[in-house]
Amino acid sequence: MTLPIEPPRVRTARASSEPLLELRDVDFCYPAARRSAAEVLGGSRLNKINMTIRPGKAHGLIGASGSGKSTIAKLLLGLTAPQAGRIFFEGELLTPDRLAEFRLRVQPVFQNPLDALNPATPMGKQITAPLLVNFKIKSSECQARLAAAISAVGLSGEILGKLPHQISGGQAQRVNIARALILDPEVLICDEPVSALDMTVQAQILNLLSDLRESRGLSLLFISHDIRSVAYLCSEITVLKRGSIVESGSRDQVLLAPKTDYMKSLLSAVPNSELGLDMASPSKPCPQAIGRRHFPAER
Repeated sequence: MTLPIEPPRVRTARASSEPLLELRDVDFCYPAARRSAAEVLGGSRLNKINMTIRPGKAHGLIGASGSGKSTIAKLLLGLTAPQAGRIFFEGELLTPDRLAEFRLRVQPVFQNPLDALNPATPMGKQITAPLLVNFKIKSSECQARLAAAISAVGLSGEILGKLPHQISGGQAQRVNIARALILDPEVLICDEPVSALDMTVQAQILNLLSDLRESRGLSLLFISHDIRSVAYLCSEITVLKRGSIVESGSRDQVLLAPKTDYMKSLLSAVPNSELGLDMASPSKPCPQAIGRRHFPAER
């Protein structure tokens, strides 16, 4: 099976209001032996999770450590199955026979960029690995996709022969994003993708994700404990507490009119000026809060 070489495109097949990826009444609980310390303290199960990711939209998932954010990421990546409830993709139930194709169309970007890379393998081989593992593809097609992927994330060809210890954390995260993009996925599941980076590089990666969403029509699940980053990037937000959803809605609904004391307490620690919302026009994020375009591009 070969993949066609196609330029980045805006996906228009589905209306943005229609669900692309859904969790419906999902329950999940790890066995006691596999629970982390945070999960033991914060609650180790997911309870009746209902969440929708829409085409071309960025959905933010906020919660403390152990609240279940990364478990939701694993469910949406098809790495584990719910113990109750169902997952739907493009309106159809995600069944075991659909998992192989699904995992090509929904790709992860993890928290620690250098940890996600093989320390002994050059960047070029790591970016193309998903293609070579999953498809019988001509070398020329593979190289064309590689060139397109690194260009999309702002990297030059010089990085392809380097090993992880020879590049910065920001470059490593761009490599991880390029590795996901090379399969031309429809959804990126970003689990704390900037928390391990310094503030300047965080802004650059957030800018990149925003640009990719707009230029390629990507859907994003952006998981973070940083409300400011979520406010900047996401138009819809879900808030988790001990495995249960306590708030869900548009960015304006969740950040400007929170319903729960929990969300109000989280927001009380963040000045309005840092939320990235123009209070006179709430639906438009203020780029100054994150520093969009205020930092030089990383090379």
